[in-house]
Amino acid sequence: MGILTLSKLAIAYGGETVIHGFNLEVAEGELVSLLGPSGAGKTTILKTVAGLLAPACGDIRIDGRSVLGLPPEKRNAVMVFQKPLLFPFMNVAQNIGFGLRMQGAARTETRNRIRDILELTRLTGLEGRKVHEISGGQQQRVALARALVLKPAILLLDEPLSNLDANLRQQMRELIQDIQAETRVTTLLVTHDQSEALTISHRIGLLLGGRLRQVGTPQDLFHRPIDREVAEFFGGCNFITGRIRGGAFGCELGSFPAPDVKANGQPLTATIRPEDILVGIDSDYPIPGRVRKASFEGAAIRLWVDCGDVPLVVLTPHSGLTPGQPVRLRLPAEKIRIFPPSSLPNPPRKGEGDPD
Repeated sequence: MGILTLSKLAIAYGGETVIHGFNLEVAEGELVSLLGPSGAGKTTILKTVAGLLAPACGDIRIDGRSVLGLPPEKRNAVMVFQKPLLFPFMNVAQNIGFGLRMQGAARTETRNRIRDILELTRLTGLEGRKVHEISGGQQQRVALARALVLKPAILLLDEPLSNLDANLRQQMRELIQDIQAETRVTTLLVTHDQSEALTISHRIGLLLGGRLRQVGTPQDLFHRPIDREVAEFFGGCNFITGRIRGGAFGCELGSFPAPDVKANGQPLTATIRPEDILVGIDSDYPIPGRVRKASFEGAAIRLWVDCGDVPLVVLTPHSGLTPGQPVRLRLPAEKIRIFPPSSLPNPPRKGEGDPD
C-alpha cells in the first residue's frame, strides 16, 4: 500500500518561501508527475517528502500517517536522484543490495530479491560488473533497481532521465512505465520535460512560480488548460479575445457555438491549438488569411498566418505553403477552449508566437 498526501505544504529555502499552499494526493499505484520549468520548486518538494528538507508548515502523510519529524530511512519513501550516485567500488549486484544489507535482510532473501529486480529492470547478466563498465542508461537502471528492491511505499524520481540522450530517454520512459505497471508502486516523478510527463503519467501537476496551477490527466492539461499561462506552457500560442452572446463566442474571426459557457457579455479569451486549425488553399473554409512565415518541422509545417489583425499559428501536414500565399482557415468549435473571465490576458499582438 502507498498513498501520499501533501496538505497545505509551504517550504522555505534560503529564508524565502518557494512553495506556497501545496496540496496533492497520489493514490495507491498511481504515477504522478510534477512538471514545471527549472527553478519552480519541483525537486524541493521531492526532497521534503523524502525527509531531506523540513517544511515551514503543512503536513506530509504516507498511508495516512504523518511522517513529519521522521528521518528519511523511517518514511518508507525512496528517492532516485538525477545522477545515479552509485558506489564505484561495488559491482551492480552489490549496489542494488546495499539498502537491504543496511536493513539487516537475510542473505537468501537479499539474493532472491536482487535476482528478481535484475530481471525486472533488464539488468540480468550485468550483476558482476563494476559501475565504470556499464553505460549511463544502465547506471540509471541500477539506481532505480536499488530503490525498488526495498519495496518502498512511495518511489520518488528526480529528473531520472535528464542526463540521457534522446534514444536512451525513450527507452527509459518505456521501462519506467512497464515497471510501474507491474509493481504498482506509488510514484511521484519530477521533470521539466512536458513530453516525458505526458507520455508516462497517470496525472500531472503543473508547478509554476511555486504554486500548483493545475492537476489532471495529461489530456486535461494539454487540451483543457485552466488559463493562458498553463496553455502557453504546453505550446499554446493562439489567443483570441471576444464575448459570449446568445450562447456563442463572438470575435474578429467569427462566431463559434459555446452553449456551456456562462459569461454573457463579458470579455473572454479563447485558445485553439495550432494542430487543431484546418488550413486549405482552394477551400470553402470561412476565415481568409495570408501566410507570413513557414517553418519545416519534420512531420508538419508550422505556419504563421495573418487573418486581418489576428495572428494565428497553424501546424499542418500540407507542404508547399509559402510566405505571401493566401489561405483559408477553419477553427472547429469543439477544439476551442474558452477561459473564465479571471484568465483574460492582454490582447494578442501581431507577430506573437514568432520564432526567436
